[in-house]
Amino acid sequence: MRASPAIACFTLLLASAVAGEPLRRAGPVLTLDNGCITLEVAPDAGRVTRFARHGEPDRIAFDDRAVPSGTDWKPWGGDRIWPMFLQLSPQIYGAHNFDPAFDDQPWTVMEHNPAATRASPARLTLRSRDSRHLALRITRTITLEAGRAEALHTVRFERLADSPYPVHVWAVTAVRAGDYVLMEHDRRVRPAAEGESFKWWPALSPVRPAAFPLPGAVAPRALHVPWPAAASAVAPLKVGTWGRWIALVSGGSAFVQTVRYDPAALYLDESNLQTWLEPGRAIYEIETLGPTWFLRAGESREWTVRWRLVDFPPSLHTPAERAGWLAETLTP
Repeated sequence: MRASPAIACFTLLLASAVAGEPLRRAGPVLTLDNGCITLEVAPDAGRVTRFARHGEPDRIAFDDRAVPSGTDWKPWGGDRIWPMFLQLSPQIYGAHNFDPAFDDQPWTVMEHNPAATRASPARLTLRSRDSRHLALRITRTITLEAGRAEALHTVRFERLADSPYPVHVWAVTAVRAGDYVLMEHDRRVRPAAEGESFKWWPALSPVRPAAFPLPGAVAPRALHVPWPAAASAVAPLKVGTWGRWIALVSGGSAFVQTVRYDPAALYLDESNLQTWLEPGRAIYEIETLGPTWFLRAGESREWTVRWRLVDFPPSLHTPAERAGWLAETLTP
């Protein structure tokens, strides 16, 4: 997908520190800087902990609090990669749990070029431990080209032995509170005639989530998810749909994630774009999912997720106007 001129930053390249301040429990932090944005990663936790333009607030929510006993899930936020389907967790792990190889063990730093130049990008490559449950290894490379407010995440799955379990790249990003979420909304996959035109989880949200398809000239269109009021948030709000981009809108800017999307592919979670909004615990997430992969021993696949920080034209104010601009700006 091509970036618009509004996405590019034309600031001078700045020097970058090799490591940021260590976190409480997540360990040391490595920094990438391209003269426009700063991105930080905690390898011991396998998570991105910061993503911000210079002089602006961080878009990532991260808090390495104490971990509840009896679980391999660390409720710290940040951006992380999960390869498993939660519906299969009891079969894979014996309980509703997360894979300790990815969520409970340090990732190995394979490459770290902290500062981008015009000749070479800033780059960090991490490799996970080997999952005995999934017979899987994950390699993740984050690349920042000089002077652009974006980051490219390349995720590689390697199957180490045959396994009956399918996998997918589920990229979950904890974000700070915003104004609303926009998602491209391909209604061809889930026609309104079959019920709701988007996916929601009644077990999590007994009341139908407030999510509104926006008008558009042609499909795919966009879905608008208003920010829930804290007083009314008795349960998490989770909404999913299908498309190529999802955006957290805050003021006049947005944190956008884009992925490839194939309507003919299999998505076991019935969506490839999701958001989780839970004011009660201040947990907010934007999520992208890749298609389902049935990998045999020795097979590997790669998947990419591109992050962008964009500013809306001052003349655009409504969710529909901004969704239309994003659809035009983020065309392949």
